[in-house]
Amino acid sequence: MKSSDSKIRVVVADDSRTALLSVCSYLEFEGQFEIVGTANDGLQVTHQTERFRPELLLMDLSMPRMSGLQAAAALRKSFPELRILIFTELCRPSLQEECLRCGADGFVDKSQMPESLMAEVRRLFPRIREAKGRESNVEQENSFSG
Repeated sequence: MKSSDSKIRVVVADDSRTALLSVCSYLEFEGQFEIVGTANDGLQVTHQTERFRPELLLMDLSMPRMSGLQAAAALRKSFPELRILIFTELCRPSLQEECLRCGADGFVDKSQMPESLMAEVRRLFPRIREAKGRESNVEQENSFSG
């Protein structure tokens, strides 16, 4: 088995280029993920997921052309094995429940990234281990915005 076979295949979607690049950069830093596609709207994310068949989809809730909720609902029907995490800056109490009802496996507040993102990923993929040199992540953690 090649080393890339053990990495989790991921599609990342966010309409904020800064946030998209930050999430991708952090996942690459972790070293346990293969980013197979990126998207900046909900319609693109459905196409990228159909094309690349990732194990994990990380996407923003609020995107043009199709929201994260709409994309999650559509993709859950076609890809029941796909793990979907939705992240957002919005903080309505019922939002997490709404995301789960639409087919997401988890919800992450952008203000809590990257820690809560990685906690959710580890919950969904127990084979993921904590990256070595966690103390050197301060620079990466400070890059999240968008």
